Amino acid sequence: MIALSSPLRWKVYLLLLIAVILHVDLTRAQTSDVQITTSQARIAQDLELIRTAEQNHLSEAQRAALWKALALNYHAVSDFPKAEDAYNKALHLLKTAPSYREEYASTFDDLASLYLTYDRLEDAESAMKQAFKVREKLGPAYVAMSEVHLADIALVRRQFKKAESLAQHGLEGMESSPTPPSTSMLSALITLTYARCSRGHCSEGLKNAEQAVDFAYKNSEPESVADGFALETLGFAKWKSGSKQDGEKAMLQALQILRAKLAPADPRLAGAMLQYRAYLVEANRQAEAQEIHEEVTRMTRQAGVYCQGCAVSVYSLSNALR
Repeated sequence: MIALSSPLRWKVYLLLLIAVILHVDLTRAQTSDVQITTSQARIAQDLELIRTAEQNHLSEAQRAALWKALALNYHAVSDFPKAEDAYNKALHLLKTAPSYREEYASTFDDLASLYLTYDRLEDAESAMKQAFKVREKLGPAYVAMSEVHLADIALVRRQFKKAESLAQHGLEGMESSPTPPSTSMLSALITLTYARCSRGHCSEGLKNAEQAVDFAYKNSEPESVADGFALETLGFAKWKSGSKQDGEKAMLQALQILRAKLAPADPRLAGAMLQYRAYLVEANRQAEAQEIHEEVTRMTRQAGVYCQGCAVSVYSLSNALR
């Protein structure tokens, strides 16, 4: 059985790793620090498009799509309050558009991803349950997607057996679909990896991690955010299976991708770094672990700029790994 030395440590890893893969639009919206200006330009463009849409009385579904695009861009630059507001505006418009039920559900997923990023677990679960209710009317394959997302919540709560069961059932349901959703499939494989390793079944978890990497490579652009988090998961599984050098290699490869694709203020990058820091601590490489700690601290200061006052508790999270 694998010993988990700190409940908060695992909560940190899991919620930040999971949040990035809940919906494909969010993955595409990620940006590096060099591209922040571009993202801000997209935000300005989105706002102008929304104003034009309202002036021209476009349909609620069309306006909802614009609000969602704006939310994703705010999310990408870690502006929590504005992202939350834009997601809620999109949801309000989609609520009365019956032909856009799946878009309604996926927007709840995106909002849940935002809440997970900032450790608002109850709000994330509430959004996921709303998505589940919508998908119940759409068919079994859609319900399977929500099962995987609810497995993520169970995982963060250290309900590992429940997380494994939900993720496995959801994965099987999606595999039976003619067009399985790629990000939910990836989420299921990552959830299974952490749940199984946490239950002492890391040989099975390692197989899931390898599947996650293969799946990400086949279904995303080269060196995408999805690739980065799949590799981070593989590194974890190899580390906990005893292949420490291979695990470190995969984690370093993941961090190289995520540093290039995520804004430095993005807490999900901090989550990946905290996992690598825990590996360094276990390997008794204290000086390198301290460097990671200091870098995460600097990133948190930046988060105060991009989040404009939202509560990103990376200071307390990094302290839990001492």
